[in-house]
Amino acid sequence: MHPGGLRVYGGQVLGQAVSAAVATVEEDRVIHSQHAYFLRPGDVTLPVVFEVDRARDGGSFSSRRVTALQRGKPILVSSMSFQQASRGDDYQPDMPVVPPPESLPNERQLHLEAGSLDESFMITTGEDLDIRVVEPIDWKNLAPREPVLHAWMKTAGPVPDAGGLHHALLAYLSDAFLLDVCLVTHGRSFDDPRWQIASLDHGLWFHDEFRVDDWLLHVVEAERVGGGRGLARGSFYTREGRLVASTMQQGVMRLR
Repeated sequence: MHPGGLRVYGGQVLGQAVSAAVATVEEDRVIHSQHAYFLRPGDVTLPVVFEVDRARDGGSFSSRRVTALQRGKPILVSSMSFQQASRGDDYQPDMPVVPPPESLPNERQLHLEAGSLDESFMITTGEDLDIRVVEPIDWKNLAPREPVLHAWMKTAGPVPDAGGLHHALLAYLSDAFLLDVCLVTHGRSFDDPRWQIASLDHGLWFHDEFRVDDWLLHVVEAERVGGGRGLARGSFYTREGRLVASTMQQGVMRLR
């Protein structure tokens, strides 16, 4: 939780929804996709209740629908699919060549040095995460820029091999920077009171095994900005160059 935030961080609810669904599925079935709609802003002062609908358990796939509620009203609905281990053809694009994480400062360090650390809403600057952006965004001196970001991400400490925990934490991480890359295309900021900015829907696909306590490179690109919305896609690579997850998110970005 980010108890001082204006609203519940979407990645938190995405990750908790994954954990809720994983708890209802046989251990030999691993999540391979999540699709979610953000319906209402979450209130950080209230608990979030998760209801799981066991939609189907087939021969090798299982489907779950999860609703996150506050005061009996849904703030997020999410569908997830699980699959038994399977084999087939293999293809992926090459990982971009970027500087290694050891050569970069992390987001917490940058904000501490700049005196801009917001301890009420530390999505990427908390002590439990280590996030290092290749092309950091200076939100106080914005100008239109190329709509691409590369960010190394991992947890600051080891994560146990509990069922679905690494997938839930990657769902949390997958909500970071997708709207940012749409905003910087035209030099916009989350803090501009003239603009309404919020996530609408989110898609996440898991392709291969990974650990969130090992470095993952998140490559984020704006796909389309228009109609009062922005659409971005992201790709998670292991340090060895293996594409392990893909994500897309659409958000509202419009003048009030």
